[in-house]
Amino acid sequence: MEFSTRRRLAGSLLAILCALLALGLTAFAAEQEILTPKPSTADLFHSTNLLHLSLEIPPEGMNLLRQSGRQNYRGGQQGRTKAEATLTDGTYTYTNVAVMLKGLGSYRPIDGFPGLTLNFNTFATGQSFHGLTKISLNNSTHDPTCFDEKIARELFAVAGVPVPRSDWVVLTLNGRRLGVYVLLEGYDKRFLKQHFEKTGGNLYDGGFIQDINYPLELNSGPEPVNRSDLARLVAATREADPEKRFDRIAQLVDMDRFFAMMAVESISLHWDSYSRNRNNYRIYHDPKSDKFVFMPHGMDQVLGYGVPELDTSLIPPMQGMVSRALMDSPRGRRLLLEKVGTLYTNIFNPDKLCDHVRKLDTKIAPEMINLERRWSLRTDHPTSPIKTSGSHELDMQALCARIYYRAGHIKEQLALPFSAFAPAPMPIFESQKAPLTKGWVLNCVDGGPKAALETTNHDGREVLHVRIPPGAAICSVRQRLSLPAGSYQISGKIKMRGIQVGNNFTLTPQCTLRCSTSRFGEDISSTEWTYQQFGFQIARGPAPEEIEMIWSFWRGSGDVWLDVSSLRVQRVGR
Repeated sequence: MEFSTRRRLAGSLLAILCALLALGLTAFAAEQEILTPKPSTADLFHSTNLLHLSLEIPPEGMNLLRQSGRQNYRGGQQGRTKAEATLTDGTYTYTNVAVMLKGLGSYRPIDGFPGLTLNFNTFATGQSFHGLTKISLNNSTHDPTCFDEKIARELFAVAGVPVPRSDWVVLTLNGRRLGVYVLLEGYDKRFLKQHFEKTGGNLYDGGFIQDINYPLELNSGPEPVNRSDLARLVAATREADPEKRFDRIAQLVDMDRFFAMMAVESISLHWDSYSRNRNNYRIYHDPKSDKFVFMPHGMDQVLGYGVPELDTSLIPPMQGMVSRALMDSPRGRRLLLEKVGTLYTNIFNPDKLCDHVRKLDTKIAPEMINLERRWSLRTDHPTSPIKTSGSHELDMQALCARIYYRAGHIKEQLALPFSAFAPAPMPIFESQKAPLTKGWVLNCVDGGPKAALETTNHDGREVLHVRIPPGAAICSVRQRLSLPAGSYQISGKIKMRGIQVGNNFTLTPQCTLRCSTSRFGEDISSTEWTYQQFGFQIARGPAPEEIEMIWSFWRGSGDVWLDVSSLRVQRVGR
């Protein structure tokens, strides 16, 4: 055999051997991948180990995010600035990760304690993190325990309402250890597959305080321009007859899930929700049932932190068009109370719930010890104060105390007759003004000495007199009303006197006047008669909106007098 022939044969044999070796290595790699699977969602939501994440954003990305701001969030996902980053979880590294700042009230700058949204397949198609393409890392600026999201989402899930899962991670950003963050699963196609047989329907993002009559952002769906499905629902809510309206809405909305959502919102005091604030929600048009499914979001202010009044009615004031339309029907009110009663019995047992919370807390408690650094970072925005004792253990005790108090008050309300939950009365307006001389009640958060309310005379006036002893919790006087669409103003004259304590220091209450449609109001602290007023609007709807006029007293103790003859609600304009 010639040398050249032998050389060609040797080359062929070598090529065959290399191919076989490559096949062997490929099979070995495949076998190893089977033996060591990629991380799954089980690693995030069912593990007792706390995941540590390290996020690296290069200087150019940091500069982009520094120029970004809270206002970008109002434009939805499409309006937010995205930067590229690298993320490691101790085992795997993810490159080309899209990072966005998130939040409005919870917004913090990138150099502070930022809330973040991470998308893994925006810049790297097909990339996922533990099976997820999108996650949120919440800074929990409104909740010192970092537990509100976890508890609320579990309650919604057990009630049968589709909701993304949550857990905790420890986050380090460019070498800065920021501590415990709340990790949230995103609303995307993968989430839809978990809860619906068909995922081709429109998924809408409710945005920031927008109802269904707004041009809601479409997260996914086949017809981004055609919003006729939402238009039909809007039309149904505007049916004049309450019972016909109920039936029309029932043809378009998954009512069992909707009433379950409203019931958990009521039980957990989720004030910043669709029903109560037209906020923090998603809507999916399920192709199989041809009905809308409402789903909650943004649950970091439940169980009393956003609403100090833990004895809020089981049918609270509602601003969401669909909720408000249904609550105008006696059938809707009864269904909501029945659903609250069922869920209260089945899922809101305070002993079991607090025991569950304490067991979960063993996962994050060691990381929550260094609170001084943690909360100094979280409070770098002056309009978003944190209600923390400075001790994680005490904050967790306070959380369980609120759960017990809320459960007790729910039990008390469920024992009331159905007539107790009738719509609030409509005031009689004369010359655009209606007096508010009667119907005021005193509400106080549980804990410490109680305030007292009486009608008496002071300075020659008939007054509502509130006595606030030292150490009393936040209290308020309030009155329920039903008002049609329009602009209004509540007003009255008020006077306060503080109590002298040690070293001649005076604890004088601060008063906030507001309407239940707004968390914010006018604050004063005056020792002389002062005229106080607050303006608000009632959105258009098929029924009057039920609201509460509220004078809240806090930051001190003493006496408060409200001039009865001056208390009124006034229409502003036509």
